[in-house]
Amino acid sequence: MVLFIALIVLVAMTLAGIALVRSVDTANVIAGNLAFKQATLHAADLGVEAAVTVLPNIIATNLDTDLTPAANSADPNYWYYASRRETDVYGVPTQKQYGAAGAAAAIDWTQVPVAQTIAGNSVRIVIDRLCQGPAPVTDLQGKCFADAPTAGSGSQKTGAIVFSATPAVYYRVTVRVSGPRNTTSMVQAILSR
Repeated sequence: MVLFIALIVLVAMTLAGIALVRSVDTANVIAGNLAFKQATLHAADLGVEAAVTVLPNIIATNLDTDLTPAANSADPNYWYYASRRETDVYGVPTQKQYGAAGAAAAIDWTQVPVAQTIAGNSVRIVIDRLCQGPAPVTDLQGKCFADAPTAGSGSQKTGAIVFSATPAVYYRVTVRVSGPRNTTSMVQAILSR
């Protein structure tokens, strides 16, 4: 009888040991997944920095032209839309111009070129100018999200020349990072120029 009870206790202890090993293994997997997710967020920050770097070049050369090169294209390594895009329920821009008729098609992120690869994370960038209507947009204050210049700035002397500043237009930068174990992060930033 004692042998039978000892075998039952031994089986119970074996099952408890297996459960403990599995819970420790699960904790390690969760910690690893959180580390991968954190790494994608760091890579997304570098993607936003890359967009900040390239934005002056876009404004100087292609302000009113959409640039959506294929993923195998060497240059440029981002997508740029000259007008504001509709967003999906998650706030991610689509290919549809804001206010245009028809259904909004999601951006195929596999077609967006990889801007950078950081520690196994692929960074893809989409920039859209927050202006409504087809390009070229000439009424920046009426059709764009923009900061209006401060009225009355400049010289206060009577009869002095009054300088008017150009409004700063806003751009939405969406960065999608794909990493190991199907980790995906999306980060958005609003830039003004």
